[in-house]
Amino acid sequence: MATRRGPDNSVRIAIGGTMNGIAWANVFYCQLATSSAIIQADLDTWTTAFQAAYKTRFAPVQRAEVLYALAKAVCFTPGITQVTSSIAMTGAGTEAGTLVSDNGVSKVVSWLSPVYWRGGKPRTYLPGVAVTDVTTSTVLTGAAITAVKTAAGNFRTDINALTAGTITGTQLGFVSFSSGNVPRGTPLFFAFSGATVHPRLGSQRRRLGRWTN
Repeated sequence: MATRRGPDNSVRIAIGGTMNGIAWANVFYCQLATSSAIIQADLDTWTTAFQAAYKTRFAPVQRAEVLYALAKAVCFTPGITQVTSSIAMTGAGTEAGTLVSDNGVSKVVSWLSPVYWRGGKPRTYLPGVAVTDVTTSTVLTGAAITAVKTAAGNFRTDINALTAGTITGTQLGFVSFSSGNVPRGTPLFFAFSGATVHPRLGSQRRRLGRWTN
């Protein structure tokens, strides 16, 4: 499926890798401020900084089985054009402990914004949950909740501070492509105002791979 086009000078960026040999990805949107047309070198610099911020903030709340492989950014430049940047990633999560033996289990960041639609806020599902992160089969400990909430808040601060040459400002948020099940003529970007973390564990069934029979 082709990537849906966001507003002019917005970026869709996917951070991806593997956990126990199964692919995972976290997708984000940003709106960029620019001094002129965004050039390839500046988007490469920006993407490199974005993936570094992701690893700095989220690696401590992800187990070592979570491997980082690629950051891919698609910037939707004016004139129905785009600039794409692919940056190879290295490293892994650094949280101590034993991995919960379920590739689909995730810690869930719920991003806050001044707008709300049925279905809730945009969410980021972080793979790599440690056994010590959970109090029951479905609930995170208070310490785990605090750690992920702090990580998400610091990540948002880091991303909102990114600049690179022709890219003079960044806002982390999400894009609304439709309203009332009707596609918008022009997608709208909404910036995140903060983050919270759900006590209940999330689940990403597709991380378990395809059905085997």
